[in-house]
Amino acid sequence: MQFPLDLFEQYIDETILKRGLSYFKKGHVISLDEITHGEYEANVIGTDEYLVKFKVKNRNVIENSCTCPYDFGSVCKHTVAVLFYMQQEELGLKPVNKEHSKKKPKTKKKTVSEQVDEILDKLSHDELKKFLKELSLSDPSFRRSFLANFMYKFTAESQALYSQQIKAILKNAMGRDRYIQWSRVASVGHAVYGFLETAMKREEDGNYMSAIYICEAVAEEMFKAFEIADDSDGDIGGNIDAAFDILGDISRKDLPEEVRLYLFEQCKNNYQKGTFTGWDWHLTLMDIAANLAVSEKEAGAVFSLLEIIGGSEYYEQEIVRIKYSLLRRIRGENEAEKFAEQNLDNPDLRRKFIDKAMKEKKFDKAISLASDGIDQDLKNKPGLAMEWYDWLLRISLEQKDKPKIIEYARFLFIDGFRHDQDYYGILKKHIAESEWTNFVEGLIKELSSFKGWSRMNVIAKIFITEQWWERLLKLITDDPSLHKIQSYESYLADKYPKELALLYEKGVLGFMERASDRGHYKDACRILRRMIKLGARDRVNSLVEKFRKEYPRRVALMDELDKV
Repeated sequence: MQFPLDLFEQYIDETILKRGLSYFKKGHVISLDEITHGEYEANVIGTDEYLVKFKVKNRNVIENSCTCPYDFGSVCKHTVAVLFYMQQEELGLKPVNKEHSKKKPKTKKKTVSEQVDEILDKLSHDELKKFLKELSLSDPSFRRSFLANFMYKFTAESQALYSQQIKAILKNAMGRDRYIQWSRVASVGHAVYGFLETAMKREEDGNYMSAIYICEAVAEEMFKAFEIADDSDGDIGGNIDAAFDILGDISRKDLPEEVRLYLFEQCKNNYQKGTFTGWDWHLTLMDIAANLAVSEKEAGAVFSLLEIIGGSEYYEQEIVRIKYSLLRRIRGENEAEKFAEQNLDNPDLRRKFIDKAMKEKKFDKAISLASDGIDQDLKNKPGLAMEWYDWLLRISLEQKDKPKIIEYARFLFIDGFRHDQDYYGILKKHIAESEWTNFVEGLIKELSSFKGWSRMNVIAKIFITEQWWERLLKLITDDPSLHKIQSYESYLADKYPKELALLYEKGVLGFMERASDRGHYKDACRILRRMIKLGARDRVNSLVEKFRKEYPRRVALMDELDKV
């Protein structure tokens, strides 16, 4: 969410705005620092101490985040409190509790970066050494970062060096049962990602071997950690993905021969050992090796290894893609095209050939390729078949074939195929204005004959595009659901606030009959807050009273109702 700093109150939910103002006035903002120009960090006291970060460019807040668990919107009360803190002089505000919150100074304060530079300029070498040593001994997080960044200058660097440090992180996070519970996995993921940040810096500096060692260690140790940790949130898998992304980037660079050969052999060896068997990373090793191969011999080694892989249809398609890319680079365009023509059941290759035929204005060939794809995929892969229809539409647009354009665009719009083309807009552009209304009514009639939310969603989009607001309201009223009301509230709120509030009321009453936990209660209270914004405060008060009487023993519900 981006918004002007001077007008932030106009872009934030009223309830969150009030709570943030209360936090500011009570002095909960205990620090605010400008890290670099336009980049800020603040500490805010709440249930816990939270870190708020945001960036300001041209007096616009372009990024913001907070470490609190709030997930009902893009701006929480802690962030709002900091915004009020920043704008306190402009708004004529001051905190009631001055114990934590100090008045914003009138003079321009130096950024943290400028303060650090100034201190470093004045510190002696011995003073800095003493400070870094003491901090390294007392702060494990800083120690790991310090060693990861500089140990390579004094120690024979290797994958094992970094593996040892990552193992220490995992060991420290284990409980007595030698298992890392979900609650501690995030901190492990954060600590390990610090190594990957170091690897990215090494890559930028051209120290590719060091970056490779770090990524290898992260990928292998995190993969082993799947057996001893609850990775429900993907912190461990995310680090493995990031490590392979860095290795992939490195494989596409102009590397020193010893580095290229090392990474090539490591990919082959890990593939043969099955280090990542059962996961996509196993095949990614061959993708990276294919990027690194520079001779017929090395290309042949990759081809041989790819022949022994077994797996899903997806794997087979990926193997064809890797082979095509390798052939094109090592043996040239002609050899690659011969291979591709024999493997057009691979969607990536079919796309390449259709696109190539279109660029060469060989429209008959492009139509044939797309039509063959439809025949091949319509029965078992209807979504892929729709993509080939989309290619037929593109070809028709290139040829300016109006009847075919209307035929394909209508078919794809009715189907609801999601692509980067605006099928409705294409239809409107190619159908005469005098015929348009009747054409649209025909679309609506056909769509109405189908069942399902997706079809109704397409009809709703028609009403929105044509600005038929009364018909959109009726569509929702005839088949109401909280999800549907929320989806289209923004289009109808100005014209039909009372009607929407009544629909919400009916929906939330039905929802509460099935609600059973705090998550459900939060969802219900979120609907109540929407009703308040629609001007139905009295009806919300009545609902709150009703819920208090009907469910007095639901402590979590009472707690959430207090926040409405």
